[in-house]
Amino acid sequence: SRSKPHKWKRPSVPSAARESKVQTAVRAIEYFLPPGVLSTEMLAAQFPSWSVAKIDEKTGIRERHIAAPDQCSSDLAVAAAMKLFESGACRPDQIDFILLCTQSPDYFLPTTACLVQKRLGIPTSAGALDFNLGCSGFVYGLGLCHGLIATGQARHILLLTAETYSKFIHADDRGVRT
Repeated sequence: SRSKPHKWKRPSVPSAARESKVQTAVRAIEYFLPPGVLSTEMLAAQFPSWSVAKIDEKTGIRERHIAAPDQCSSDLAVAAAMKLFESGACRPDQIDFILLCTQSPDYFLPTTACLVQKRLGIPTSAGALDFNLGCSGFVYGLGLCHGLIATGQARHILLLTAETYSKFIHADDRGVRT
């Protein structure tokens, strides 16, 4: 006899999770952009069949910050975190979990979050992990932060996103670069 295909059902969320009274909040935001810039005008000069107007219409992006060849994702993440610490919003010793969203980690192992943890002087008692997502990474990261806080695993989380895609894009790839 043939078995029927399994119908997927949305898993039920326990009522305790739906009714969680735990509040989470973003305390501060900082950023770091590498100084190298690739403008739409520069791309239009490299690809003459595409005008500045066409590139702008396609992407809505006027400038792209490009990581230097010797910069890694950890360098960008550390620079942003240092700005955060210098602002007085928090201190490295207060962080009990690091979440780093990147699709361009420094190495496969160890995780880039652990490298960032060491460079920032965040206690080794803090959790540290990378997660690999693109455009939606920050939003998923917020969800992960809430889950860690709601379950009592962390109180002060450093959520970082850092990418060095420019290292992986061929200079003549008009479709991706524009």
